[in-house]
Amino acid sequence: MKKIGGYFPYEKLSQEPNHYLENLTPSGGELKYLMSGRCAIYYSLMDFKPDDAIRTAYVPIYTCETVLAPFEKAGYELIFYDLDENMTPVFDPSVLDKISVLSLCGYYGFSAYDRDFVSACSRRGICIIEDATHSIFSADGIDRRCDYIVGSFRKWIGVACGGFAIKAKGKFSAPLLPPLEEHIRQREECLSLKNHFEKLSPLEQERVLQQGDALFWKSEMQLRQIFDSYGADEASIKIMEYYPVSKLQEKRRANYQYLLEHLKPSSAWRLVFPSLPDGVVPSHLTLFARNRDMLKEILSHAGIGCTVYWPVGPLVNLENHPTAQYIYDHVCSIPCDQRYGDQEMQEICDVLNSLL
Repeated sequence: MKKIGGYFPYEKLSQEPNHYLENLTPSGGELKYLMSGRCAIYYSLMDFKPDDAIRTAYVPIYTCETVLAPFEKAGYELIFYDLDENMTPVFDPSVLDKISVLSLCGYYGFSAYDRDFVSACSRRGICIIEDATHSIFSADGIDRRCDYIVGSFRKWIGVACGGFAIKAKGKFSAPLLPPLEEHIRQREECLSLKNHFEKLSPLEQERVLQQGDALFWKSEMQLRQIFDSYGADEASIKIMEYYPVSKLQEKRRANYQYLLEHLKPSSAWRLVFPSLPDGVVPSHLTLFARNRDMLKEILSHAGIGCTVYWPVGPLVNLENHPTAQYIYDHVCSIPCDQRYGDQEMQEICDVLNSLL
């Protein structure tokens, strides 16, 4: 049985550069490649911090701990904004006099935040940092008023160092630190394990998956402890510059559309994003599950990965935030990426449709 999901292997690159991130970089701005998304956030904050007397950031209450950690490390106070059950940010205009940084995120490829609020922040000189990890390939995934665009390709493709940071106006004030060789070695070893995965027996595949997962989390937990303004290695930069982006965009949209057309309504789960607007490139099929543990177990038995983004991080307090609590307790994400086609999407539909 072919497993659907898991970390990405290395893939074949195009002969010509994609110029994707270069084209997203405004004239007069600068693009830098970093070791990870959290390194990119930290690097951007440290670039802005010398001119910031307030040092208070307005951040989403539903997010990954690795997104908030750079703010804490950079010495920023945090004010959290809520979300509704459609993962649309609920901004409070009363914070405009209290904050110096707004952190944006278009969840799972869908950017639903209030652009008028972003505009109000921009007019006041509030620094806008968009974490485009989820939305980087969507046509509306980046607000034109952003001062910094940061993120990572690691959730999208096989790459050891996937971070990027774009400064919209001017150059970054400090050079990058050299990448950590030990972290890159672990990541490369992990990714290389899947190079000949399809030729292995089911027992060998399971062994490789376990070995790869152990390596992945070893490198991940190491990075959470020592992240800084680390740059990317040359091999990773080449992957990001030569990856066939348009094929990724087309395949993910086609897979998501197939799922929308073949999934049946269920009381066991509901789609967070039940339509696919033009230009949106989903990172996953994201659901709210009534019984998430049961759903994950059923999918696992069918060989389908199901990931929870994210557990509640140490900087988040969900008291008096019932909607955020609901999201954390019920959200789960299923792959719909470029490795798969109609057959795998139908397998996902068969399992989810059986839970009527």
